Amino acid sequence: MKKVKADDIILKVILLLLAAVVALPLYITVVNIFKPTAQISAYPMALPIPPTLDNIVKVLTDPNVNVWKMYLNSILITVFGSAICMFISSLAAYYIAREENRLSGFLYIYFLFGLMVPYVIVYVPLVTMFNKLGLTGNLPTLIMVFVSGSISFSVFMYHGFIKGISRELEEAAIIDGAGAFAIYYKVVMPLVKPCTTTIAIFIGLSMWNDFLTPLLIGQVKTITVGIYTAIGPFASDWGTVFAYVMLASFPIIVAYLLAQKQFISGLTAGALKG
Repeated sequence: MKKVKADDIILKVILLLLAAVVALPLYITVVNIFKPTAQISAYPMALPIPPTLDNIVKVLTDPNVNVWKMYLNSILITVFGSAICMFISSLAAYYIAREENRLSGFLYIYFLFGLMVPYVIVYVPLVTMFNKLGLTGNLPTLIMVFVSGSISFSVFMYHGFIKGISRELEEAAIIDGAGAFAIYYKVVMPLVKPCTTTIAIFIGLSMWNDFLTPLLIGQVKTITVGIYTAIGPFASDWGTVFAYVMLASFPIIVAYLLAQKQFISGLTAGALKG
């Protein structure tokens, strides 16, 4: 029989403990969806006996809060924000990686500085500017804010991948008569699919989960902002809060279950290459 080493046992115990810690918030969310607020406050860890669907029904049917519009806003922000960000950043990274001149060097330093600036420090000037220009509550403007906040990271990631692509492939495409955009679209982008997957995961999750940006800057109700509507100044409806949390998490969980291989391969490729 194969001997089980003490190190293996210790490692497995540590992994089980870490898995329990990670799974604990999900367990608390799931069990508290099916309990009234009074029971949640008294016994937050207990199983829902008997379970109730009142919290979910209240969220879905509340006439003062349109949860479906919140979902639509979150989807539009995530899909269009991620797509625009990846398109612009891949073009910028391709130019920076392939052109050796002062402009490309300046742009590289510029985007690196963007990584160093904490995103929260721009909230006050952006809110002031948007109020003066009358752009609050404007979904396209909010999408552009998300794009501007994610573009530095995306350019940095794409730049590292594109630098690793042999120029000979592009030279062969030029001999075949391909133009600059055709080389970018048909040669470079297919080779950086792992990078695109990694960026889509990171910025897509950040846009979907962002709470402060749509609340303060865009004043647009997303599914994460919906959680705030259930928290009052003096008391909170915790059953409704947990229902919103689950509704906000559900699409991410489903997306992960449907695309586990792409998620893992994208994260692994990003870690190894970036």
